[in-house]
Amino acid sequence: MNKKTLLLLSAALLLWALWQRAFGQEVLNRYIQNGLDSNLALKQTSFNISKAQLDLDRARSLFYPQVNLSSQYTVSNGGRNIDLPLGDILNPVYSTLNQLTSSTKFPQLQNQSEQFLPNDFNDTKFEVTMPLYNPSIKLNRQLKEELISNYKADRDIYKRDLVKNIKQAYYQYLQAGKAVAIYTNALSTVNENLRFSEKLVKNNVATKDVVLKAKAQASQIQTSLIDAQQQQKNAAAYFNFLLNKNLDAAVETDSTLFLQSNQQLSPDIDYTYHREELSKLKSTEKVLQKNLQLSQAYKLPTLNAFYNVGFQGFGYKFNDNHFYQLAGLQLNWNIFKGNDNKLKEKQSQVDIDAIKNQYDDVQNQLRLQATTSYNSYIASLQSLRSSADEVQSATEAFRTIDKKYKEGLALQLEWTDARTQMTNAEIQYSLKQLNVLNKAAELERATATYKF
Repeated sequence: MNKKTLLLLSAALLLWALWQRAFGQEVLNRYIQNGLDSNLALKQTSFNISKAQLDLDRARSLFYPQVNLSSQYTVSNGGRNIDLPLGDILNPVYSTLNQLTSSTKFPQLQNQSEQFLPNDFNDTKFEVTMPLYNPSIKLNRQLKEELISNYKADRDIYKRDLVKNIKQAYYQYLQAGKAVAIYTNALSTVNENLRFSEKLVKNNVATKDVVLKAKAQASQIQTSLIDAQQQQKNAAAYFNFLLNKNLDAAVETDSTLFLQSNQQLSPDIDYTYHREELSKLKSTEKVLQKNLQLSQAYKLPTLNAFYNVGFQGFGYKFNDNHFYQLAGLQLNWNIFKGNDNKLKEKQSQVDIDAIKNQYDDVQNQLRLQATTSYNSYIASLQSLRSSADEVQSATEAFRTIDKKYKEGLALQLEWTDARTQMTNAEIQYSLKQLNVLNKAAELERATATYKF
């Protein structure tokens, strides 16, 4: 093979590896996007955001005028009344005036008695009110806006956890499938050995116990294969559960992801500006700051304007005589409330101090999590690379023993031991590959480096 051909072959292999890697990532990313779109628990967090948005809309509506229509018609009888001695007061005066004028222009009046409860009385009006100065309304709107950011941080936290869980569930499914393939291959090897042993017995070269031992090995491998198949079904069910799909839905397999387990990641573990947990605590602090300002708002007055227009009078009538208008301003200032407002201020300040302390504590915890996740990832990668030689050595050892056994130069016990070591080495290697991928997913979660 000349140098040019070798270079072309190397380039082709490199392109193939890159394509496989990109394809593998494409399959997994498609599943992740499907999970982010359909996961029921994630949808629940979106409902909370929608509800918070409606609360914000309600807070904004308080800035606009409020218009109410009210109508009241009352009928009454009895109750308290007031006596008006109009006749006793005015009749003597009227009598004197009639004498002086020699006329009857001034009639005699009867004493009156009016009840307090209005009878046959109508009051129908439109009432318009509007806040002119009320700091609490503005602070309430700002608080609702910050609560939306808080709920969004909750949603993003769950999204990152969901991405990690989907990745690990998919890796578990792939590893279970790899175990099925390993045990299937082992079963084929053992069955081949069983047929070879039967020939030996048939030709009187070996005794019957050779066949019995080969059958026992086949039964053991068959049991392990059934267990692996069951684990693969369970892994697929959990994976589909995360995607909100039918639990028995088919899962597209792409084992090329395991080939990437040997490639070391070099993530930036300076997660401080990425973790949504810290963003949520900052948002919570802002919410508490707004609560504190609301507690302090009692120091300022509120001023509202009102305007009433309607009909009022005896009898259910709507005419010019009953029409009226009323407008004015209303000032309200809470001067003293037994120090209750001051105590609320102190409570709000304690909450703010507590959340600041929690922020520092969580920041330290996240720093520890990122560091330990990275160390665990590196350790798992080193363990995987050290076990690669073990698989190769176990495979070569089995090939050598298998050849000798077929030539009658090795015992069946040696063959069985070599085959068992090879199968176990392959299983352990696949588990270590799974461990590396799981640790990589945990590291990605700890550093918040997955891009949505």
